[in-house]
Amino acid sequence: QVLNEVKAKNDSAAYKKETERKAALELASKINGAVVTFKTTGGADGRLYGAVTTKDIAEKISSQLGISVDKKKIVLSDNIKRTGEYAVKLKLYPEISAELKIIVEA
Repeated sequence: QVLNEVKAKNDSAAYKKETERKAALELASKINGAVVTFKTTGGADGRLYGAVTTKDIAEKISSQLGISVDKKKIVLSDNIKRTGEYAVKLKLYPEISAELKIIVEA
């Protein structure tokens, strides 16, 4: 009986992992190649008065694409502090990632 319980737990964990993996793949297909636009205030030289953070990006993905993403999954080496176009990577699951374009306009 103990072996059956252990097997059931292992099967349940494997099912959960597979479900999470499939959800990540589906999310990646929705996000890959998407474009998110920020309109901010900045100086004449292209510098922003503030910065675009992973939290801001997660909120824009939610509002513009209707997709909820945890800000911790967004890979950003540093906050975006200038206008322009940026490629941003999202690590959705081990070995599953997506990339979207961020456009920052003054």
